Parts: sequence; structure tokens; C-alpha cells
Amino acid sequence: MLVKFWKVLRKPSAKYSLGLLLTLGIVVGIIGWGGFHTVMEATNDLEFCISCHEMENTVYQEYKKTVHYTNRSGVRAICSDCHVPKEWGPKVIRKIKASAEIYHKLVGSIDTKEKFEAKRLELAQNVWAAMEATDSRECRNCHSWEAMDPTKQQEKSVKQMKKGRENGETCIACHKGIAHKLPDMSQGYKAMYEELQALAKKEEAKADTLYTVETQSFFSTEEQAANGKKPDGRLLGLTEVSVLERKGDLLKVRIDGWQQDKVGGLIYALQGKRIFSAALGKKIRDKVVIHKTELDTDTELTWHQVSLDVWVPKGKLLANKGKLLAYGKEMFSASCSVCHSTPAPEHSLANQWIGTLKAMKRFISLDKEQYRFLQKYLQFNAQDTSGGKYHG
Repeated sequence: MLVKFWKVLRKPSAKYSLGLLLTLGIVVGIIGWGGFHTVMEATNDLEFCISCHEMENTVYQEYKKTVHYTNRSGVRAICSDCHVPKEWGPKVIRKIKASAEIYHKLVGSIDTKEKFEAKRLELAQNVWAAMEATDSRECRNCHSWEAMDPTKQQEKSVKQMKKGRENGETCIACHKGIAHKLPDMSQGYKAMYEELQALAKKEEAKADTLYTVETQSFFSTEEQAANGKKPDGRLLGLTEVSVLERKGDLLKVRIDGWQQDKVGGLIYALQGKRIFSAALGKKIRDKVVIHKTELDTDTELTWHQVSLDVWVPKGKLLANKGKLLAYGKEMFSASCSVCHSTPAPEHSLANQWIGTLKAMKRFISLDKEQYRFLQKYLQFNAQDTSGGKYHG
């Protein structure tokens, strides 16, 4: 059938001249191209973009309150100016990708305010990632370094812009929420934390190597742990332990790490690095076993490689280290990407991250548990530790 059809197409016309057929082909092509282009441009109109209530009732209302909608110079940037490329190739690709939005319209993925808010962070992150991938191409269609007049900017803005330009940062790194309400950045890592808690209960600590999901108490004896007596210390989040024995809902585990000479109250994860694994009460410190002693020639401090066997409840321990690191990574991104691009964890040394994070503490909204976990995640992925097993 196909062969016969192909022969008909290739057969010379006995009724019409080649010139007429060629002319008709050109006319049809022009009309087709013009129609395609007209439809393409029509889908860039503001009216088209807000023709569904999902957009009209949410992001459009936010956009109307911004400088991109109304300003003293009367220049308005509409949806397509920020979300659709000007170049032909990227524009077609964007339109093809946008066809997936038709499906979500039909199934009602965000057809209520509640559904939209639940998805706001995910939607925003997708847009931010796309803009970062193109070096904020659509922003640069209107804004350019060369056209900026620093004398008409605030001093703080000039410094920040200069720093961003020198570091090769892209517009969206600092200008999130410029046209729409910022999502609750904590949604992502809070949801991940709930998943970690549920997974820890589901796994029931069956693996031989486990990691603490959060800070938890430990006890020197099984009896103390079973009776819920005063704990002998605390294991901090993201601490590795080895399982020695299982008894019901309790585990006997071993903490391996390092202690600085004459500092018996803490066990650190690595020699010379202030990465806290455990805080020890006075009564249990004499049970710490010293395996070897080393001198740190850089600091002239003496360090002991140690271990300590303790009892813990099994409900807050997880075998999947990768999920814990992913949680830390999401928390880092959510906390530190609103005002500037997120720096690489290896930007600082493990011990430097303590001071660096402390300086930023007033700009982030983390509780003590989250803050300690974030600090430890950054320390394990720092410049002098990122090549190790904790690299995430």
C-alpha cells in the first residue's frame, strides 16, 4: 500500500504544469508557515497564559503587584517574556515541553489553591533550574551589565551585583521571587525528614551499619535504656554506629571516632575536625576505649582514636546514608539559595564551616536540630573531607 502511494506521489502530473504545482506548493507553504507562526505567537499573549483559572487566580494576581507589571516607565514584561525563549529553536522546544501542561490541566493537578500551594515549591524549583541552565537568558533579553548605571543603584546592591558578576553568578541566583510569591522553602526538606522518620521505623534497624536521623540519647547499660532512666549522653544526627547486639527495641552499638586529648566530653567523627558525633556525660567517659594516639603536626594537638559501646532505642536509625545526605543537601539549598547562589560545600574547610554557618544563622530559619544536621552535612562535604565516604 505504501509503495503504491509513493509511486503516485512521484508520478508526473499529466493535467497541471510543474510551474503551477510549484506555485501552489509555495503558497500552501507560506500559508501553513504563517498559520503556524500566528498560533505560536498567540500562545505567547498574556491573555492566553491566564486563560485557565490555575494561573489567573494564583501567580497572575501576585505578578500584578510587582514592578514587572506596572512601573514608572510603563514597560511591562508579560509571562512569555520571562518563560519563553526568543530564539526559534529554544522556543519550539519550550512549546513542546509545555504540551505536558495540557495533561495536568485535564487531570486537575493544581486546580485548587490548596493543590497549587502544595506544588508551589516544586514548580518554582523547576523554573529556577531551567533559568540557571540558560544563564537566565530571558532576564538578559531586557537586562544587561552594560546598560546598568551603578550610580542609580543602592550601595549594597552595587556591591552585591559586582560580587555576583565577578563570581559568574546568574540573575535567578539572587532574584528569586521577583515576580511571584516565594514558596515555603522548607517544604522540601521537611517532607524528606518525615520520610526519613517513617523509613527508620519501617527498616527497624536491621542493618549492621546505621546512621542517626536526629539527635538521640544513649545509655551505658541495657537496663538503663529499657527503663528510660537518665541518659549517659547523646548521639548527634548523621552519626555512624555499628550494631553489636539486638534486644527487642534496643540496640547495643559502637561509636567509633576521635577524642582530643583531655577533652573527654566529646567524640568527633574525624581526627582534627570539629565534626561532633557524640556528647558524653561524666559517668560514661571512663568507658571510652583508646585504640591509638596521634599527634597532629599542624596544630600540635594530641588525638586519640577511640570507641564506645552504648545502648540506644532503634526507632531513629537508618541504613540508607544517601537519603540522609540528600536531606542535608535539600536543607542547604533551601536555606542558602534565596539571597544568593548556593556555594559549593567544598568552598570551605570542615572547621571553617562552623564560623561560616554561624555568620549566616540570623538569615535562616532552622531549629537547633536542623542547624546541627546542616552543619554536619557541610563539614562532611567540605574541602578537606569531601573525598571521603560522606561525600554527598
